[in-house]
Amino acid sequence: MNKAGGLMAMLFLCCSAWQIAMAAEPFNAINSTNSVSAENEAKFQNWLKSNGQERPSRPPFMTSNQPASAPRAVYSSGHAPVLTIVNDSDSQVISPPMTYSQSQAKMLRAAPALPAASPLATDAFNAMMQQNSPLTPRQVVRLHQLVDESQRAASISPTVPPKPVSSTIMINLAPGATPPAIRLARKHVTSLVFVDSTGSPWPIASFDVGDAKAMNTQWDGKSNILLIQAVSPYDDSDLVIRLVGLPTPITLELVPGQRVVDARTDIHVPGIGPNSKDIPMGTGLPNSADQMLLDVLDGIAPSGSKQLSIKGGNCQGWFLGDKMFLRTRLTLLSPGFVGRMKSPDGMIAYELQITSSVLVSQYGQPIELKVEGF
Repeated sequence: MNKAGGLMAMLFLCCSAWQIAMAAEPFNAINSTNSVSAENEAKFQNWLKSNGQERPSRPPFMTSNQPASAPRAVYSSGHAPVLTIVNDSDSQVISPPMTYSQSQAKMLRAAPALPAASPLATDAFNAMMQQNSPLTPRQVVRLHQLVDESQRAASISPTVPPKPVSSTIMINLAPGATPPAIRLARKHVTSLVFVDSTGSPWPIASFDVGDAKAMNTQWDGKSNILLIQAVSPYDDSDLVIRLVGLPTPITLELVPGQRVVDARTDIHVPGIGPNSKDIPMGTGLPNSADQMLLDVLDGIAPSGSKQLSIKGGNCQGWFLGDKMFLRTRLTLLSPGFVGRMKSPDGMIAYELQITSSVLVSQYGQPIELKVEGF
């Protein structure tokens, strides 16, 4: 029994010694590798020294179990500390970028050294520099500023720039009528939009300008819109337009150099154009109501009228005497209107009898507008 216990103890000691030896074997191998690497490095350095090619020794090879040193920050001394990143593993130094003056000085130092220039060569170089670059850098900057100021002054108009407005005019084709005037300005484009009594586009057939050199006109050849611009600041002219299906030509006076310029002018021509789909029934508008409806269409209250308060929809209203004027994009259903005028952008001016309730159509749905303020 004692013999068996002794054998077991000896077997346990042998196993423990074998495990310790196996655990120490990788470290022995690493130490052996390090010693061999150091020995090879020493032989290589001796060979370089014997052949006259000695170089600074480098640190021993880093093994896998040696952690790489992290970069560290070093602050230089002086009035303004400069942060420099140093990596101890490969001795790399990452410095901040050089200034413009430092880079110039470095490039001059990089040029190959030459013998000192003779006084004649120095004088020739200075003369060439004076001829090609006679101005200092500050003088060059100041010259650019003066050129900029001159260009800005040249672009300023000698007078106050005109005020652009949109207006509506009614063409009178009766004999003896005075042609309406279109206010123009140089560098400003005016669009002339021709519509019929219902507000539908009336296409242009042809046009002619009295002084073609003083005016610049653009037309796509098929629409009802004519673009015109004054080339000369003060030379006036006239414009004759023929509309499709209208036997009477339309004459307009072109007057540039005004304090107000017509950016867009909607020109209402009496009659029904070829593109009209909303043909009014019954008789036309009374002549006395035409100009008043044009003012309402432009959002101008009739002279002597009082503004109304309208609830239930987007609508403006005024009343004058026993008449009421509405300005809206909605279609009037009830009561019936006395006069009606429509602009190309869909705005409608109505003249009707005074009432406290108006029925209109909005997107096909009838809605009621409440009128107050009489």
